[in-house]
Amino acid sequence: MSEENVEIVLENLRLAEADDIEGVAALMHPEVTSTAVSGWPEQGPFVGRDALLAEIKRLLDWGENRFTEIDLVADEGDWVVVAFQWHVRGRGSGLATHFDVVAAVRLKERRIIEWHSPWSRDEALEAAGLSE
Repeated sequence: MSEENVEIVLENLRLAEADDIEGVAALMHPEVTSTAVSGWPEQGPFVGRDALLAEIKRLLDWGENRFTEIDLVADEGDWVVVAFQWHVRGRGSGLATHFDVVAAVRLKERRIIEWHSPWSRDEALEAAGLSE
């Protein structure tokens, strides 16, 4: 089941990169919760599919989005921890930047039910209960 969970998380990134909000929504459990890194302007928690989709749509609306350097950090039980770079080019400004992202993602019934983005891999592993 863990391999299937990894594929769902990776598919979520592919769909977000393609700006396919309906596809992203289909991968989310109705009771999904999510938090962003501390200090992020919209930190959450985002509770429920509609709340999280609104936040994702707001982020994707910045402009052109790409996810690269995807690294599977851990996958155990219901949890997947993944690190990646999120590249964005502003729609209006044309300015480009990237963010180093790490996420602890829990799945339930083949859908994402938790997505937490702390600052570090260690914090993500801790959030997933996978730290040493």
